[in-house]
Amino acid sequence: MTWGNRSSITTGDKTVASAGTAEQMPDVKVPEGFGAAITAKHGNAGRVYIGGTKAEAEAHHPGLGPDDVFHEYVTNLNAIWVDADNDGEGVDYEVPQ
Repeated sequence: MTWGNRSSITTGDKTVASAGTAEQMPDVKVPEGFGAAITAKHGNAGRVYIGGTKAEAEAHHPGLGPDDVFHEYVTNLNAIWVDADNDGEGVDYEVPQ
């Protein structure tokens, strides 16, 4: 079975207001068979942390340094939580549509 190419992408970003308190990614549907690309912002001074729950992200692993990319196959970006070492740092995302 082939999924084919998509005609567009949704892009955006998520910043963490208060380091140490994970935040949920926005409500963006991911088409069946496709993944989301999450990239730690280039200007981050510290690391960002990804988790499937708030607690997992706040446990601080896995960590992404600036420009590191994480690919995840979920049905919606809101299944992912993000925490950061520093206030106001975060990730950019791309989702095929």
